[in-house]
This record gives sequence, C-alpha cells and structure tokens, in this order.
Amino acid sequence: MRFLTTLTAALLAATTLAFDPSVWENTQIQRTYELGGATTNVQTVYTIKALKDSLEGYELVLRGPEEGEQGTDYWEVTQGGKVWESLMVSSATDGRKTVTIPLEATPSAPVTFTHSQILVHASHALPASIGQDDEQFLMFERNETIVESLYKTRKETIKYRSPSKKIISHSKAPEEYITVGANPSKKSGGTLTLGPYTSVPATVAVSSGALVREKGFTQSPMSVHYPFEEPVKTVEKLVRLVEVSHWGGNMNVEDHIRLVNTGARLKPRDNSPACNTKWPDSAPFFPAQIIRNIIYPLPPNSHTPYYYDVIGNISTSNFRPSHPTRGGPAILELRPRYPVLGGWMDEFVVGWDMGLQGWLRGKGKDKVLRVPFMTALPGVVVDEAEVVITLPEGARDVNVTVPFPVESIEHSVHKTYLDSVGRPRITIKKRMCVEKHEQDVFVTYTYPLWAHLQKLITVGVASAIFFTMFALAKRLNVRISKANVVA
Repeated sequence: MRFLTTLTAALLAATTLAFDPSVWENTQIQRTYELGGATTNVQTVYTIKALKDSLEGYELVLRGPEEGEQGTDYWEVTQGGKVWESLMVSSATDGRKTVTIPLEATPSAPVTFTHSQILVHASHALPASIGQDDEQFLMFERNETIVESLYKTRKETIKYRSPSKKIISHSKAPEEYITVGANPSKKSGGTLTLGPYTSVPATVAVSSGALVREKGFTQSPMSVHYPFEEPVKTVEKLVRLVEVSHWGGNMNVEDHIRLVNTGARLKPRDNSPACNTKWPDSAPFFPAQIIRNIIYPLPPNSHTPYYYDVIGNISTSNFRPSHPTRGGPAILELRPRYPVLGGWMDEFVVGWDMGLQGWLRGKGKDKVLRVPFMTALPGVVVDEAEVVITLPEGARDVNVTVPFPVESIEHSVHKTYLDSVGRPRITIKKRMCVEKHEQDVFVTYTYPLWAHLQKLITVGVASAIFFTMFALAKRLNVRISKANVVA
C-alpha cells in the first residue's frame, strides 16, 4: 500500500470528492476471497473502459457505507505487475473511503488493474467452543456481497475459496441482476461462486463529500461457514525495543509478544479447568487447531538470539543462522512445553543482535538508520504494535519516515546509566498490523564528531570523580583517638 506524506494526506482529507460518474464503466469485475483464520485475502480484478475522453482519474471505493472501521487494514493497487505509488486518497470523511487512480480516459481500449486487500478478524469460530478432538469451523461474515463502485458494471463475478477445500454452508446469494432462470450461486468443493451479475448499477454515490448508499440499491450481507485446520493466531500486543550503539556497531532488537489462540475455545469438561486437557505429554496426536511451535524468522545475519517468558512454558528452541553464502533470514523455532489451545495465551520475549552494516548509512555526521517495523508471521494479526527506537546519545535533528499510516509517533528522551543529557527515543504505535506491514522504518539524524566522544568524556569524568572521592575517603581519619577514650 502506498500513501502520501502525513501533511499531504491531511490536505487531501480536507477536500471533497468531485468526479463525473459518466466517465468510466466497469466492463468486468472479478473478486476472490481467500478465506483464512485471522486474516482474509481479497483480490479484485477490474477491467474498465472510458466512455469519453477525460483527464479525470478512476475513483476506487475502499470501504462502503455499511462497512465498519475494523475491516480492511492493508490495500494496494497494481497494474502490469507494478504497484501504484502515492495514490491520492480523496475522501473528506475518514481519509480511507476512496482512492483516485490517475488513469487518462480514452474510449479506444479497456484498462485492467488489480486491487488487493487484507481483512482482519473477518472470521470467527462457530461453534465458539469445541472439545479437544473436535473439528474447528469458522464463519466468515461480510456486510456486502456486490462489489462497491461509483460506476456502472456490465458483468461481475464473486468467489469464496475455503482453505480446506470444503464449504459447510453459506447464506443466500442475492438474485437481483442475475439472468432469468440462472442459479445465483454454484459450489464446487471448497469454492463458492456467485454470479455472474449483469448490468449492475452504481452501488454508492457522493453526498457532501462522503459516500452514501445509492438510492434504490441495497447490499446483501454474506456469510460462509467452512472448516479451518490450523490455529488462529493473534498477537494481542507486540512491543519491539530497538537500541542502537555506534561504539559497538550493533543494533539490539527485543520483541515482547503476547500470543493468543483466538480460534474455537476449548470446551471445559466436568466444569473444571483442570480437566480441559486429556492427553499425556507423549501423545502422538494433537488437534490441528492448537499452537505447538512458533517459527520466528529473524533478519539476515542476526546472532546471539535469546528468549524467555514469565511462566516458563517455552523450554525448547532451535536456532538456524543465515546461510554463509546464500544469506536469507535466520530462523528461531520455539516450542512450548504445553501446547496453546483455543482461548489460551503465551507471553514471551525474543531478542537478538545485528551488526549495523547494511542498517546504517551516511557520510560524515548525517545518518540514515533502517529499522524493521515488525517480524511477519503468516496469517497472524497484530492487534496493537509499538516500536520503540533508542538512538545513541548526542543524536540530533531526528526525523522518522514510516511507509504506512500509524496511530502516533512520539519523540522523547531516555536516560540511563552514564548518560549526560539522555538518548533520543522514538515511539511508533499502530493497530491491526498484518504480514504486509513487515517493512522498514527510516530514521534520519545527525551525529557529529563530538557525539562520538561524549560517552568517552562522560565515562572519564565519572571515573575521575569516583577515584577522587575514593582518594579523599582514604585520607579521612575515622579512628577513635586514645585521648577521647574515657577510662
């Protein structure tokens, strides 16, 4: 997903939508939902055609009027295999309703592009509680079925794909805009196909700079019930602490993780939590919906990894460093002593060191630091992420560039031992992160020559004060003289 700077986006958000719905027509729309656990991948292929010559771009709807705030958290638009950069968000309400794709309209030939989305927490367990040996089922729910668009659509097809090649049930598909006598839905194995819908009018319109439902059109909610043979992993809280040392040429990264299995909860037996599990430690069979191990990829050339947790559940690990010639990520595998079942949580800390080579660049006093925002785990949603970057003492003129919108960026000063004025600290907070947010944060700052010596001078002064006080203490006479002793 590509965004403008914060200032530019704020200016665009202050504008109102202004477009001509008669410039474009959707020749064909093909949308596919790849159903999953905590995340759902959505890919929509648009084939559009200009009805008249115009320099006005195509207005793409990101979220319809009925869709809640929690939904699409990541999106991008690609054309010909290339991602559109710095697309213009032009909604006056929340800044994420529509986006303008700068296409020049010419009636000569159709244009094709792809809109990719990731939905978070769009599926929930149904039933909510199951026995230890029972199969897990999820229910995907969406407030819309027809693809939201500001333009008319000739033909539209929607597909839902289950990861287990099986669909248990689904809600009734809308029959409007279906050819008379045709079946509005077809199910084949793990694929449910709706449509094709023909001659679909615009679903939304613009009123006072905001999207509203087009008069006479109503959306039909859609739900799909399907098996899910994997654990539903959610990181409720991720705190990444990054500390940079110029003297040691090192960057230390430490992740504090609260991992929860948000799939179907384990049904209690005999109303006693102690009776929830019934297999011994050496049981050969484990249900597919439990978390038995955690594969944590580390950046290339990471070294000296460590881990610990509060309750001591993680007792086994295996570290595979980067290949000496091919490179690639290092892998840290953690295995809990007790598997994490539905509704259970494990809280642990993972840390490692990395050399500054490849992460820090710059000539003279001007520096550019590259910091990985998070470690992506496939299909895992991070509900709340916080990245804290601590720069060396003496760094000045600190600026931060984040490749996606965040909730807040805070600057502060952190003081620790042997610091004179403290170290600059940056705190970045973001909600609802997915694996696509595994991108780099860039921090630019100046680090003059005297800053390299600041720590050395501080240590020297502290040592001089210590030895001076020690020498004075040695000269003090604390003995009791004999003249003061009472016989």
